[in-house]
Amino acid sequence: MQIVKEEAKGLTREFSLVVGAKALDKTIEQELQALGKKAKIPGFRPGKVPMNILRQRYGKDVMGDVLDRSVNEAIRELFDSKKLRPAMQPDVKITSYEEGKDLAFDVSFDVMPEVPAFDIAGISVNSYVFDVPEEDINEGLKRLAQSRRHTHSKDGKAEMGDVVTIDFLGKIDGEAFSGGAAKGFKLELGSNQFIPGFEEQLVGVKKGDSTEVNVSFPENYHSASLAGKPAVFEITVHEVAYFHVPDVSDKLAADLGFADLQTLTNAVRDQIAADYQRAARSKAKKELFDALDERVKFEVPAKMVKLEFDSVWAQVEQAKKAGDPELKDKNEDELKKEYEAIAERRVRLGIVLSEVGRKNSLQITREEISAAVMNQARMYPGQEDKVFEFFRKNPQQVEELKGPILEEKAVDFLLDKASRSEKKVSVKELFEDEDDSASAKPKKSAKKKAS
Repeated sequence: MQIVKEEAKGLTREFSLVVGAKALDKTIEQELQALGKKAKIPGFRPGKVPMNILRQRYGKDVMGDVLDRSVNEAIRELFDSKKLRPAMQPDVKITSYEEGKDLAFDVSFDVMPEVPAFDIAGISVNSYVFDVPEEDINEGLKRLAQSRRHTHSKDGKAEMGDVVTIDFLGKIDGEAFSGGAAKGFKLELGSNQFIPGFEEQLVGVKKGDSTEVNVSFPENYHSASLAGKPAVFEITVHEVAYFHVPDVSDKLAADLGFADLQTLTNAVRDQIAADYQRAARSKAKKELFDALDERVKFEVPAKMVKLEFDSVWAQVEQAKKAGDPELKDKNEDELKKEYEAIAERRVRLGIVLSEVGRKNSLQITREEISAAVMNQARMYPGQEDKVFEFFRKNPQQVEELKGPILEEKAVDFLLDKASRSEKKVSVKELFEDEDDSASAKPKKSAKKKAS
């Protein structure tokens, strides 16, 4: 590989490279030899086909692979010889190639910037401490009890919140329509499973009743053939049942697999504390990032910023289409300027964390990778096996999971080295101004979790 032209402007590097004809011919022979070991050509045993025959038959077929391999090897040699750390995949443009002649191409890319040294011990970050309120624990226990609710048949009239088991047949102008019938359907009154007005008309029915429900499909109903049309549903009631929510007791604890109510209460307290501790870490992480953003200044690769901005702006566009009131009346140029700052901050902080990980030899364990894959699988209940199979067949996707893991390890490393002081806060304060810790400004605060 020969460098015939070299330019540097800021973080951008541009090179014109040449791979000699002899080197190309050697690569072609290597590709053809590998092919010849498997090629089936009449009159020759596999692996014994003369090179001139292989060139004649497969020379043009292997050229694409040869050019890719030659370009990639030349770029790797360039990075090694110049000790360059590219920020992203280089852009390549072949400028000249003819069979039997040199290969010439241009390559351009941004290099990773040098991150200036900073004194992490000189950065102050609060260590938030809190008490778990008893009312939050009680609410958590009530939700667990609610999750174990079950129905009991009743002889009286159906009320809102009851479950009726019904057969129904819907008709429009006296004719049944597709999707308008079912038998043994369990409907919770007030759940709004059915179109407006349907469930309300079943309040007061009893087991054994036959009745009719008169409703009109909404004008914006998803089925155009039904939208806006009046319909009559013939109803037969087979059962009326009410929900029973078990008491918060030792029996509930036993049903959930705990020794007694106190053990269950402790488990709920620990779960809530763990959730709040994550919020406390997120708040501290935000403080750390704000301090790093203020103190650690350096030029960032423009292409990385553009890629991040495009991702962020796509989310903004989706939010605008969804009618986000915070974006409704904002000037687009001002919005773009705001989110360009967000993108630049995210890229800069990402580079800082990457450099912290590199310089301090932070490693990712197999257990951490497995946990990350497991977390991905949990996002698709019932399809976990498919998710595991996807990652087995696509190891490059596993590699993409490593970035966020390494960043969080770098955050933990920095928080451990920073100057920490305890700050007692209420749960409300803990969740105030909680936001995406890599953004350029706070977003809306998250709602408090209690379980």
